[in-house]
Amino acid sequence: MGYGLSITTGAVSKMAGTISLEKLRAAVKPVEKTAKISVIIPTMNEPAITKVVDDVRKALKHFDTEVIVVDKSVDETAKKAKKAGAIVINQEQSGYGNAYMTGFNLLSPNTDIVVMMDGDNTYDAYEIPMLVDPIINGRVDLALGNRFSRMEQGAMAYRNKLGNRVITSVINRLYKLRLHDSQTGFRAIRKSALDALEMVDDGMPFASEMIIDARKKSMSIIEVPITYRQRIGEAKLKAYKDGPLILTLIIRMVRDYNPFAIFLSIGALLIVGSLGTGAYVVYEWINHGIITHLALTILSAMLFMGGIQVISFGLLADIILAALRKKR
Repeated sequence: MGYGLSITTGAVSKMAGTISLEKLRAAVKPVEKTAKISVIIPTMNEPAITKVVDDVRKALKHFDTEVIVVDKSVDETAKKAKKAGAIVINQEQSGYGNAYMTGFNLLSPNTDIVVMMDGDNTYDAYEIPMLVDPIINGRVDLALGNRFSRMEQGAMAYRNKLGNRVITSVINRLYKLRLHDSQTGFRAIRKSALDALEMVDDGMPFASEMIIDARKKSMSIIEVPITYRQRIGEAKLKAYKDGPLILTLIIRMVRDYNPFAIFLSIGALLIVGSLGTGAYVVYEWINHGIITHLALTILSAMLFMGGIQVISFGLLADIILAALRKKR
């Protein structure tokens, strides 16, 4: 017998939702667990790795569990993780996403659920059962831990909070989701859903790519409130480097998934520019009956026609993409 959750109120739609922490805790009761859970932890010089692995094994003692540590350290992290009972894999390449994809390739064949978390003790391993329960109960494919629901003071720098909210807002707007924390490193996914995803980014944008691709494939996503603590060790996120990479990924994905949104924005800017430059030409003609700025007139006409063409291309691309999706 394990400890899980039985959520009987509210439906989980294919748009992301959020379960309150109070409801989750109130709903905890013993249920039979037969799921195989694989926990992947990417590490790079993590002083807390022994505690993290120990906590994971204790938290999931009622489950069939494996803990996989994908290590890129130059200290004793790998040795400590192995001693604590984890399967340790050396990460030959670099990158946050690459670490997870390395771990995905070595999952046990009978894995049912994959849990992703960091090795710096920011996440509470004893909350893993809460995270995986909606998946075990067949309600969702991807469960994301919302760090903002219970965040310790000082656990996240202000610039990271701001960047997270901006990126999450963009993802929500473009993909019609209702997420609060798209960049969380504590998440769980059904193995069959993971196999259907097509992720290629090996850096920090991996976290956004997973959500976007899951949304593209109409998978059900939910957020679960979690605790977020101050890390033990150095932070790995480089805000000024990784932020632009994540935004580039979002633009690339929306280009492939909803090209009309990109073309419409560009076309609209061109048309607005043509109206701005053309206004002076029209004003001059109305008041003086002559046009002296021929170059400005040509520029205005070119911007307007260019805008119309760009929007037309976007509409055509969207129609073609929709037709291709129907054939799949």
